[in-house]
Amino acid sequence: MDTKKMAIKLMSAWIAIYVIAGITALLFEYGPLKGVAVTDVKTVYVLEVIGVLASLALIPLALRGFKRMVDRMADKEYPEEKIGHIYMVCSLLRLGAFFLVIEFGVILYYILNDTIGLYIAVIGAICSLFTIPTKAGIEHETGCF
Repeated sequence: MDTKKMAIKLMSAWIAIYVIAGITALLFEYGPLKGVAVTDVKTVYVLEVIGVLASLALIPLALRGFKRMVDRMADKEYPEEKIGHIYMVCSLLRLGAFFLVIEFGVILYYILNDTIGLYIAVIGAICSLFTIPTKAGIEHETGCF
């Protein structure tokens, strides 16, 4: 696959993360989810713990784990087509991890009425800025094309 096409597809997925998070926020602010809240103290605590642990697990995995996968792939002598396919799958998994963190943070912010969800979403969003897919970045990370 051409790196330009790959970069466009990955950038579209990256932007979709924020569009979906924005739509979710609008649904909670003005739509059918307005006023939805969890008030049980135990449930709030469990959701907060799940949110924090998910962000602590997924963000390093998306940043560091992806880098290790790409480095291993570059060390082996794969054909460029296979490298491109593996890179695309791994990139989508990485973006999926950021999507889960950001979306879960937005949802937590609204259903718990607490800022911990906002913190989780903002940390996920800031970390995802380090993964903006570009043509030059793809060429640099894969070492081919």
